[in-house]
Amino acid sequence: MMTCLTVIYITCSSGTKAAEKLTVAFGEVLAPWVLAESNKGIIIEIFESAVRPMGFEVEHVYLPYARRINAYQNGLVDVTSDINLNTIQGHALKGFFSDIAYTYENFAFSLHKRHFNFSHMNELKKHSLLSWQDAAIHLGAEYAQMVKSHAQYSETFDQSNQVKMLFLERYDVVQMDAQIFAYYRAKIAGSDGVDTTQRVDSFPLFGDSPNGFMFRTKKMRDDFNVQLKKLKQTGEYAEIFARYTSIPPESFVPETKP
Repeated sequence: MMTCLTVIYITCSSGTKAAEKLTVAFGEVLAPWVLAESNKGIIIEIFESAVRPMGFEVEHVYLPYARRINAYQNGLVDVTSDINLNTIQGHALKGFFSDIAYTYENFAFSLHKRHFNFSHMNELKKHSLLSWQDAAIHLGAEYAQMVKSHAQYSETFDQSNQVKMLFLERYDVVQMDAQIFAYYRAKIAGSDGVDTTQRVDSFPLFGDSPNGFMFRTKKMRDDFNVQLKKLKQTGEYAEIFARYTSIPPESFVPETKP
């Protein structure tokens, strides 16, 4: 018995040290960037692949954008996603901002039969517009100024609802990332009487939206940046995108007007 106990003690003592948990706040309805039901998605895989060599296990927390910010500010999570310089300034966030980890490409989407032809975001003030939560801060001063005087502007944390509202003609225009739009357009096709086969026009009025993560410690942020760079150099970064879309992140272009 003593021999058996000794073997068990040695085995346990020499075993691999358990990974330290890192609590991270991700978006709630943000496919294909975040798939909360399976703990998968582009953003999650980028983050997990970067921190795994650092010895961390990710504990996922899924929250709407405003609650993610509150959770980070109140010390309930170690890291939060979807951060850029606008959100850092707008919410007075304290911490250490990573290098850019991914980039959203936001477009204004409208039904083709409406025959809109937007060339500047101020033209959207004439039409009902549904955007995503905290866009007025995230997208910068020009966008914030436009929506401040927009009488028919709303935001929602559920981006699948944006797609539904467009095809149900509840809103003239929705503003969202191209890959998110494409994902939910395919997912809700034929459901709830939503005709997603209608032609859609898209307008690149907002430019790219580069994002990263906010960390509580400088060392963790610096180590993450090193691993993120390696992901990009080895090709694993591109492979992550390829698992969720056949179109490379830098060249995704949705359906546009002829």
